[in-house]
Amino acid sequence: MDELIIEGRRIGYGCSRSNFDASQTTLLFIHGSGGDREDWRFQLDGLTAPGAVMAIELPGHGKSDPPGEQSISGYARWVELFVTNLGLKRVVLMGCSLGSAITQWMALHPQSWLVAAGLIGSGARLRVLPSLLDGLINEPSKALQSLASHCLSSSCADSLRRSIEEKYGNSDPMIIHGDLSACDQFDVMDTVHRVSVPTLIVVGQEDQLTPVKYSRFLAEKIERSNLVIIPGAGHLVMLERPNEFNEATQKFLNSL
Repeated sequence: MDELIIEGRRIGYGCSRSNFDASQTTLLFIHGSGGDREDWRFQLDGLTAPGAVMAIELPGHGKSDPPGEQSISGYARWVELFVTNLGLKRVVLMGCSLGSAITQWMALHPQSWLVAAGLIGSGARLRVLPSLLDGLINEPSKALQSLASHCLSSSCADSLRRSIEEKYGNSDPMIIHGDLSACDQFDVMDTVHRVSVPTLIVVGQEDQLTPVKYSRFLAEKIERSNLVIIPGAGHLVMLERPNEFNEATQKFLNSL
């Protein structure tokens, strides 16, 4: 297992190679609410970058020590610490959902190491139904089941659906409540046009949580962006359609 100790806390991550070159371009993935490195298993094995392909586990997720955070800026701070502790010099930062909000935050607060961004299942505003936030406190099992059911398309493979349901069913509802609260507070509708790095925007055609129109808005506002809509996929497009997702991502990496 790969891990760092940052400010006395263990931060887990996945990496495509045991020895990587921190001076070369690294592709770094950030998972969504309740996620972990396993959300990127097809990308860690299926994509190549000059430095490495990596996937951070945010505090409170996967093998990373709790607690989680309650804000996008709070999580962004850990991503920045992760990058600087590893000495990464050139990073393509790609995030799904919660991870996409963190990626936008980083792009709007430019870092010397950030060379490009990827927004997956994203939006410039990520409002969450109050009933879901309340449910995570009052009826956590029901709320987690509802969240899992909205993450995938109607044509999703049964095996993947079962694994997602099991994953959310075993999650700490308060960690996910913190994740979704951070998303609910996130709103860069008026400033997202300031993102200046090359940006890949990917969304599943059947995404129920962040519909295609959200990604179209991002593509219209971010000047140096490319929008890819993948049919037959929901919110977790990288898990449902890994081949199509990887093809679009590799093409973007190669173009930089």
